[in-house]
Amino acid sequence: MEAEEGLPDILRIPRPLQESFFELAQREADKVLKEISSIGEPLRRVYETVAPHLGRHSRRVAWNDRVFAVVDGSDTPSIDERIGIKFGLVAACRKHFRGIEQLPGAEWFVGDALRGSHHESREDFSKVLDLVTTYLERLYAVRALEDGSVDHVVIDGSFWGFRAGCSRVKKLELGWTDPITHRTFENVQQLIDELVRFTRTLLQSGKAFGVVKRVATSSIDGYVAYRANDPNASSGLTDRSLLTLMMEVGEVLDLNALTGDEAPYEVFSALSGMIHEWRKKGMRLEMGKLLAKSWERVGTQIVTDLLPRGPDEPEERKSRIIETVLSTRRVFVRTAPDQPPVCLEFPKGVDAETLDLALSYALDTANPATGLPIALDLVDDLISLPRGIGREFVEEVEGILLTRGIDVRRMRAYFSKINPQKEIE
Repeated sequence: MEAEEGLPDILRIPRPLQESFFELAQREADKVLKEISSIGEPLRRVYETVAPHLGRHSRRVAWNDRVFAVVDGSDTPSIDERIGIKFGLVAACRKHFRGIEQLPGAEWFVGDALRGSHHESREDFSKVLDLVTTYLERLYAVRALEDGSVDHVVIDGSFWGFRAGCSRVKKLELGWTDPITHRTFENVQQLIDELVRFTRTLLQSGKAFGVVKRVATSSIDGYVAYRANDPNASSGLTDRSLLTLMMEVGEVLDLNALTGDEAPYEVFSALSGMIHEWRKKGMRLEMGKLLAKSWERVGTQIVTDLLPRGPDEPEERKSRIIETVLSTRRVFVRTAPDQPPVCLEFPKGVDAETLDLALSYALDTANPATGLPIALDLVDDLISLPRGIGREFVEEVEGILLTRGIDVRRMRAYFSKINPQKEIE
């Protein structure tokens, strides 16, 4: 029997399962309500701490005549192993705008395919795919700076957003040739080294800022608990969640101004995580010691992720990379009433003119559907790879193999030991 059009999916499953899922939904709703009720006091402390630092963006800077290079990338969200090797597709785009007007002829695209080995896990290959995509984005961003044709470069995400998880894959072989410069990267560490160099260049230029779409930090949570010297002041919510509850359209919060010189926001975010870890284990919490351990944890993660020998590197080199990674500044601005605040990231020493211009740009060009600058949404839409393209790419490879006369039985046998698939005739 054909499923009735427009019928909710949950009504297409057996009635006992329907009833079970509805009961589970009710239970989960009860749990959420209980959790929300329990964080009332921590939220009050957060408001008291953060509210004095909230301000409206009043100094508007004209951005209409400035040229912005907007850079974004995409990779296939799924990896097909049907022909015995992992394939992934990557793409990046650089597009120039005068204000929000697209400049004719100022648009560049690059795409490539990566092949993983039998020995790589799907998770590791996904991380490598992400690093290659970020490399292509950063290369385009640096080239926009070098050719002198733009006033500002807008990157998608945090300057150091690629760092997490690098330690897991940095020793892997890569054997990938950059389709723009034709440089070959024999291993992932070489790619990471170049990403660090590109990111330093962008930070030092003073012309680049990032738009962080997914904010996973909980620095406000950690800072409030530290300042109160009370782990129970921790709400367990991320920066974006807390600020969504507090900020009105046009309001701005400079995260670095909030936390001051005691520690960067990354360290306070690590502190929030450690509070919850230690609390779950029933361990005694001393905020001063926990903050020191948070500094140590963040430093160790940075050098382990980015440097070839990790903690075994010379102290001077470790200190330099830690200082570089912790040299960014985050500013949140609420641009649309129905969307969370937008997080903008800058070099820590960004000048007031660039900071105010970026905030004006974000507020004036916000897409109501996302809250993000509309140029970034446009480039994201241009470059996003459809979910099914990875499967179609592999099917194309299979088809080419067949047209070149490969023995069907041999191909079936080879494929079947990897992953059963439809018959090939």
